[in-house]
Amino acid sequence: MRKRYVLSWLAFVLAATLFVAPPSHASDPNIVISQIQLGNVTSAYNEFIEIYNNSPADIEITNWCLGYISATAAQTANELACFLPGDDSIHLYLPSHSFAYAISNQLALSTPNLGSDLKFSSALSGTAGYVRLLDNASSEVDRVGWGATAVFAEGASPVDAPPVGKVLQRKTSDIATLQDTNVNSVDFEPAMPRAVYVYGSISEIQDMCRNLAGIQEIVPVDYTVDQTGNCLPPPVDICPNLDNLQLVLPPGYELDEAGSCLPDICPNLAGLQLTLPVGKDLDQTGACLDHDECANLAGIQAALPSGYKLTADGACMLDLLPIKITELLANPYGSDSGKEFIELYNPNDTAVDLSLYGLAVGTMAPKLYSFPAGASVEPRSYTVFSNSDIPYTLVNTSSRVAVMTADSVVVDGSPAYSDSKDDMAWALIDGTWQYTNQPTPGSENSLSLVESDEAVATSNLASCAANQYRSLDTNRCRLLTAASSVLAPCKDGQYRSEETNRCRSIAVDAGTLASCRDDQERNPDTNRCRLIAAADTVPAACKQGQERNPETNRCRNSVAISAAAYPVEPVDVRSGGYIGWLVVGSVGVLAVGYGVWEWRSEIAQATQKLRSFFHFKK
Repeated sequence: MRKRYVLSWLAFVLAATLFVAPPSHASDPNIVISQIQLGNVTSAYNEFIEIYNNSPADIEITNWCLGYISATAAQTANELACFLPGDDSIHLYLPSHSFAYAISNQLALSTPNLGSDLKFSSALSGTAGYVRLLDNASSEVDRVGWGATAVFAEGASPVDAPPVGKVLQRKTSDIATLQDTNVNSVDFEPAMPRAVYVYGSISEIQDMCRNLAGIQEIVPVDYTVDQTGNCLPPPVDICPNLDNLQLVLPPGYELDEAGSCLPDICPNLAGLQLTLPVGKDLDQTGACLDHDECANLAGIQAALPSGYKLTADGACMLDLLPIKITELLANPYGSDSGKEFIELYNPNDTAVDLSLYGLAVGTMAPKLYSFPAGASVEPRSYTVFSNSDIPYTLVNTSSRVAVMTADSVVVDGSPAYSDSKDDMAWALIDGTWQYTNQPTPGSENSLSLVESDEAVATSNLASCAANQYRSLDTNRCRLLTAASSVLAPCKDGQYRSEETNRCRSIAVDAGTLASCRDDQERNPDTNRCRLIAAADTVPAACKQGQERNPETNRCRNSVAISAAAYPVEPVDVRSGGYIGWLVVGSVGVLAVGYGVWEWRSEIAQATQKLRSFFHFKK
């Protein structure tokens, strides 16, 4: 049973904690509740509440309220009565060391001649409860709790409920001050009601100027009051240097340091502008804007940007040197990776920085690419960009390439090509774009070579490396060489061939060369010794699809290509043939040995049968 009681008490305390306003100290400790009557011998409804100004100064109590909470109610205070003014221009003050008296309607009926400052409906419990005084912001000023169950009294210590016929009275500290320790059981005691209660001390002060800070009991000098109760200051002439009264700054004017109103050239700028500021222009609306040298470019250009020029219509355009597209390879043999290339030519006498240019690749919706950082073209020179330098794709079906400036002006472009064949370059030759079977990346373009019908197909040749292409002259792989590349110098005793661009030995006086053997002669082309062919020697006929090389007297595949600057040198293969037969013979001996070992049992049995046969014949 006790356990159930404890649980019920805990639930009550929790609910009160959640729903009842927590105890707080007075927001203004100078106003206190001085007496409370919970009823008298005549009627339990004859109630009153008295408050007192402990302060030596008058305190405003406009819109302050008295409230009541029962000891068991889980709610905020019920409003009993409030000190309300007649209108919002009136302020109510409780003078220093004065009382305000509020009585119940029932007490006023039972005692008709009893005056008061407020009236309220009876609601106070005679056993336990709280009375609260709240300011105009609903903050608690003072609280009194009585009865054992009023656990939220000030100091968590309620005063005992008074016996019938007595009131709760705050103790006196001195003649003009009431005791307030914020502990109800210490500050209050039961007492007999006083014979006389003072009311009517509250004073009313009217604020003559609602819009001004503080309370204006009289209208300030030279102010006027409008219909809403606002006080207006006397009119001030904003511009004493102008005719007539100027209550506001006239449009287009600004005040100078002397307080005079002067026309402002730039009303959109802060401060007074008597003249047009340097670097500004007036627009059609009269606003001052930054001078823009290039209205067609984004942003403000106070001066002509570097690298630009003005056109006849006043637009700013990039003043760039011309650059030419001279050759494209869209369909290299084998893999396209690193083999497609675009060749540019600089026709100018100065180098061209490509940072201000870009490539547009495609026909319908060209894709734009930037050149690699630091890329340039030397004067009167070529340069090449492969698809490993710039990640473009030249489709085999049809495409075109253009060079554009940063402001999207086309500098040069190729016409669209179509159905590009393997290793056929689309090149500008003698002012005409055409296909050629001689790609020349990094150098002057060449016309196609006429190919023989007997040319051997190269479909089964190994693909060239990513940085190479197949020469149509020699059918060999050659390096893609940029126009700006520099060949390493030849060694001492060598010179560079104009035909092959390779280093060759400088021929020395034949008299200093070692003599050839009796069966040899010196080749006048290479200055090397070679065998003297016998007059009666008849070489064997070449195989089908071959022809005899007139220089080396050897058979070679029939390929219609132009003679290379350096033909393939003869190689003696006789020693190679001897070694080949030796290898074949060794492999045969090993195979026979392995067979004898693997079939040794069967061979032994066959030998035994053969011996028996011959023995039987004898």
